[in-house]
Amino acid sequence: MLPQTMWLKKSVEEQLQALKANTGITPNVAARIAFFRSVESGFMFDNTTEYKLSGSLKLDKFTWLGKTQQVTELLLKQRYPEYSDKELQMAWAAHVENGTPSIRTINKLNDLTKI
Repeated sequence: MLPQTMWLKKSVEEQLQALKANTGITPNVAARIAFFRSVESGFMFDNTTEYKLSGSLKLDKFTWLGKTQQVTELLLKQRYPEYSDKELQMAWAAHVENGTPSIRTINKLNDLTKI
């Protein structure tokens, strides 16, 4: 399963922080939305490509995932059954990165219900 401490790429963190400034949606909640948007789009992470996690916002997995923890971990295990815990964390971060563009243009919390 996912490690206890997780983080993202710095560029993704910056986008999530900008979203928070515009809407008040915290980065962890925005990351959850972005993750599921990415899964819905059919994105698949390729662990053979180098994916560096460079962010400084390191949070425990319960903070990142909240009540979606079990579903998130099950989805990742189903999509990537052969991946190690570290690779699953990179896959999660890649999904968040992939899903972030679909939500980063939100200017108000009400706009979230329209996407």
